[in-house]
Amino acid sequence: MAVLEIALALLAIIVLIYWWSIATFKTFEQRNLPFEKPYPFFGNMKRSALQKISNHKELTEFYSRTRHHKVVGFFSLRTPMVQINDPELIKKICVKDFDYFPNHQLLITTNERLLNDMVNTMRDQRWKKMRNTLTPVFTAAKMRSMFVLMNDSFGECVQHLGDQSQATGFEVDVKVLFQKLTSDVIATTAFGLKVNSFENPKNEFYRVGSTLIFTRGIQFFKFTLSALMPKLFTFFNMKIFDGAKVDYFVGLVVDAMKQREKLNISRPDMIQLMMEAKKESTVNWSDDEIVAQCFIFFFAALDNNTNLTCITAYELLHNPDIQQRLYEEILETKESLNGGPVTYDTVQKMTYMDMVISETLRKWSLAPTTDRVCSKDYTLTDEDGTKLFDFKVGDRISIPIAGLHGDDRYFPEPRKFDPERFSEERKGDMVPFTYLPFGAGPRSCIASRFAQMQVKGMLYHLLLNYKIEESPRTIKDMWESARSFRLTPASGFYMQLVPRN
Repeated sequence: MAVLEIALALLAIIVLIYWWSIATFKTFEQRNLPFEKPYPFFGNMKRSALQKISNHKELTEFYSRTRHHKVVGFFSLRTPMVQINDPELIKKICVKDFDYFPNHQLLITTNERLLNDMVNTMRDQRWKKMRNTLTPVFTAAKMRSMFVLMNDSFGECVQHLGDQSQATGFEVDVKVLFQKLTSDVIATTAFGLKVNSFENPKNEFYRVGSTLIFTRGIQFFKFTLSALMPKLFTFFNMKIFDGAKVDYFVGLVVDAMKQREKLNISRPDMIQLMMEAKKESTVNWSDDEIVAQCFIFFFAALDNNTNLTCITAYELLHNPDIQQRLYEEILETKESLNGGPVTYDTVQKMTYMDMVISETLRKWSLAPTTDRVCSKDYTLTDEDGTKLFDFKVGDRISIPIAGLHGDDRYFPEPRKFDPERFSEERKGDMVPFTYLPFGAGPRSCIASRFAQMQVKGMLYHLLLNYKIEESPRTIKDMWESARSFRLTPASGFYMQLVPRN
């Protein structure tokens, strides 16, 4: 009898879990919005969730199948999202009627230190005040000063490559190479630390930082669990991050701020800029709120800047004519410096470099989507006044960045790498709000200039010294090989570097 009772209890639990997994799936049917049939637990993300394809590819294919609908329902696991496919409507939601959609959705439900103090998780007026505080940190003038710090890290990276260089070339896992570089760049520009991860790959900043990336491993599992079952996650008081490692980063920033105030030290990095911004702000920001901005800077930059540099190098090795043209521009730039170091302004003037990076961001958007949450009831209408959808408070909106970037109506032959799309002659033909590499409107990425500056600076130094070629382990087709949320291959990102001289 006991066995039967246990079996029935297990069956009841299984049925309850199943019904819980599909409990939201009637949402769009009830609200007369077209949608594709979702799968239990996975919604419209089954293949990427099961590691069959990448999240980028799945979302791009969903967009391609549904792009004839200006507005369509999408299930991100169990969460109903209203996907906006039309560029004019995206402009409405992200810019014109921003007051109705001022916030991102809260993906993480946790009270962990710093996580709710990051600018991207802040909401409403608190977000607006922090955004205003941060804006002066990322001006062109501030980027010029930071670029000087970056240049030291670029030089150390090139020195490291030179130490293992062979006349015929040598194979490098550029993912490891550029992750160390990005970690060093963040250490010096955000946390005021001088670190060389090439000489000392076991340094504490790199070691601790590498364990906190939540796009893979146990961090990703906990992040997914907090998004899928937030109440359960909170009930068991689970944590995404190791508290001791978070405290390490807090200590770095707080100690640096105290020391600088005590000794009147000034350094052109983010800590200094945040200290100055805090003094000028009308808001009395706490130390944790200041540290949190350095923390999100770390997360946003470490994986994204590394991936952007890797993927650009990947496209250059597969497109040697583009690589040669970029090399020629780099040589011209070097000659114009008359022996001086490369600067922020000279890098910014490299038009073909900018075209190459822009096309990488189009073909391989770092984030496949961005989102908004409706804060006030809102009726979305077409340009002729036709009602498309009635939004309710709490509705979540998805903006399909990767889908738009891969739409052949806006970008012919979308899987072709063609920097000429961004030439002076052609970029004016681009339909507004179809190219959104850093999001759109007031909620767009505040550090986009920083990310591009790092990638351009490193590519300048790399291509000046090396030609990038295919190695035996170079992945053949990243679009087909990528899995889940990884845009870059898990097996390594190998390339052959051949010395120029």
